[in-house]
Amino acid sequence: MKPILLFFFLLCILKGFGQVARTESKKRVWQKLGHEMSDSSRQRLYNDLGEIYYKEFWTNPQARDSAFYYLRKALALADSVNSNNNEITNVTLCLLGQLNIDTGNVLLGKKFCMQVVRIYQQHHEKSNEADAWRMMAEELWVCHVNDKAIAAYFDSSANLYHQINKIRKETQIRLTKMDFLSSTGDVRGAEDAFREIISEANAENFVNLPEIYLVLAGRERYKGNLDKALAYALDAVKYNDRAGGQRFTHDYYGELAQIFEELGETEKSIYWYKKCIAERQKAGIAQYVIYRTTSLLTIQMIKAGRVKEAFSLLRQLAKDNPPKELVEKASLSQSLGYCYEAVGENKKAEAKFIQMIHDYKEAELSDELLHIACYDLGKFYIETRQFGKAGTYLEQALEYGMSTSGRARDLQLLLFKADSANGNLIAAISRLQEYKRLDDTIFNQAKSKQIEELMIRYETEKKDQNIRLLEKESRLQKGKLLQANATRNWIMGVAILLLIIVGLLVNSSRVKQRTNRKLQLQQREIEKKNTTLYQLVREKEWLVREIHHRVKNNFHIVQSLLGTQSGYLKNEEVVSALADSRHRIEAMSLVHQKLYQSESMSKINMVEYIHELVNYLKSSFSLRQSIQFRLEIDPVELDVSHSIPLGLILNEAITNAIKYAFPGNSAGVIRILFKQDGYHNVSLNIIDDGIGLPEDFDIQNPPSMGIRLMRGLSDDIDAVFSMQTQTGTAIRIHFSYPGQTHLNHTNNAESANLI
Repeated sequence: MKPILLFFFLLCILKGFGQVARTESKKRVWQKLGHEMSDSSRQRLYNDLGEIYYKEFWTNPQARDSAFYYLRKALALADSVNSNNNEITNVTLCLLGQLNIDTGNVLLGKKFCMQVVRIYQQHHEKSNEADAWRMMAEELWVCHVNDKAIAAYFDSSANLYHQINKIRKETQIRLTKMDFLSSTGDVRGAEDAFREIISEANAENFVNLPEIYLVLAGRERYKGNLDKALAYALDAVKYNDRAGGQRFTHDYYGELAQIFEELGETEKSIYWYKKCIAERQKAGIAQYVIYRTTSLLTIQMIKAGRVKEAFSLLRQLAKDNPPKELVEKASLSQSLGYCYEAVGENKKAEAKFIQMIHDYKEAELSDELLHIACYDLGKFYIETRQFGKAGTYLEQALEYGMSTSGRARDLQLLLFKADSANGNLIAAISRLQEYKRLDDTIFNQAKSKQIEELMIRYETEKKDQNIRLLEKESRLQKGKLLQANATRNWIMGVAILLLIIVGLLVNSSRVKQRTNRKLQLQQREIEKKNTTLYQLVREKEWLVREIHHRVKNNFHIVQSLLGTQSGYLKNEEVVSALADSRHRIEAMSLVHQKLYQSESMSKINMVEYIHELVNYLKSSFSLRQSIQFRLEIDPVELDVSHSIPLGLILNEAITNAIKYAFPGNSAGVIRILFKQDGYHNVSLNIIDDGIGLPEDFDIQNPPSMGIRLMRGLSDDIDAVFSMQTQTGTAIRIHFSYPGQTHLNHTNNAESANLI
């Protein structure tokens, strides 16, 4: 988390204070300092040197003194600049504040930061003031400073953004606060912060909800959590469509395109990039943004083998909107470099990439764009086996900082190849180890399955939406047909009464007959569509049933693997833990088995489920006849979100009773009562007549993982959990379930019996 926060934090400094887009190299700054210039220009260069050494401080602690030296020289020039709100001075104060906090002098660091805050307050610059609050809060957090006011600093920043209607920045700050609370162990506070964000979006009729999910998607993509990023991005598109798709639609499409690019889904990435560009052109977004998006699209087209189409796209873009600014020229050179490299014209590609680097540096853009540019040229030299040149640009890319985790991983692999070819074997091994570490954190098979399920769910929702649209069209067509019939009857009635216009009536009747024939044809088409819709619904039901079946099979595979592993273990505690895990998996597996076997595929018959779970546990423990089960179960149906937690709670309670309640082969009874004592109130009681809990047992802070698990699962379904010990142990769960729960009472004899 710390490197990611540092990246965003430094980006905030460069964009939010002083409008300094990037720092130059030390050599170039020292060369400029040798010339005569104004105090403000010299102060800016001292800031650049201070910031360069400040960045080096994270990997080289000896750079701290140099950073302090140049920043103090910059501050000494502030008086000669003679302005009480000079952005260059504000940058100096911010950098001094951060550096002091990083080196342990927190009080002095906060003093510098608060000085900047007061300056912006005096001049009513709410946007810059919000940036200052955010900078101080994030810096204190990154440096692990135990300051209770950090959450308040985040709130001050978010409230200011809200006042100036910068909703996306407000959302980013509130989400960052949520991460901060979570990192400090305040899980409940983090959950409350997230609920507050969603609640505000709901209060605005979901207008801001797509932006919230967009911010979440971007954050997870930079971290390499592509499964979470995809889920958030799909939610952003969904809620944006519900809100009418009026704001930032192009950003949602662009985020999806970037996520699919990271996932290697080239065609899907191309599809969303094209939609993004179309929306940005429609919305009149700045031309350099369109150029940059087109450059990303070009990469995907080349991956798909559509190089000619990419060339054509770039030529058309340059013809319709010729590049004017340096950043646009650099982006066009970058895209053409990709294309020339793809067709094997390496000299032209190299020339375009070098021109790209030159234009980006002259434009003084953000470090991320320069990082990508140096990465691209370094990668080109690796692929053309010019390893000496490659190492230079790849090291520059590393100095400029990282963008996404995927590119950070690929950069380490390229550096490994360059170091290996140049004989730097120790460095090459280090690069390869870092590449493996990053690759392991970005993607795995489990995430792949989650992404596949997300795409299935998304496609299913799109089909449902299409079905609803077709049904709506069908109702409209029927309405038109009824209206046409009414009109015809009215005309015929008028014709009988008005014999004078018989000729006109005959002609009108012929026209109406032709209309009726068209309507009949339309009716037949509608019937065909209805048949198609019915088939789609059947396919959807089969797909859902198949998903539940596969989930059940996967659970059984996991159980088998755990059982096999147990056979190779000698530690009884480990074997027991694996056995407990198998029981928990079986409790969840039974739910999915019941779902694909049921007609509704959404509700679980608790009578059948609890009986099967108890029988499974009896057979697993090879119980003697001295332990009996008494089951009193009302005929109730529950959904998956309640069935799985209740099944796990039952598993833990019964397992604990079997293991500990009846020592020495003593006889006993375990009672399971599952009752509905009202239309919405449901209770579950697991009661044994064993030896009960130990006298020193602390119910509020139990040592057992099973009891903690039962308490946590109860919280998941908003249930009240309690444990009592009298003549034995009683575990009680009470919760409200708003759905229709009672089954038809066809066979109540099975709801209460002795096992």
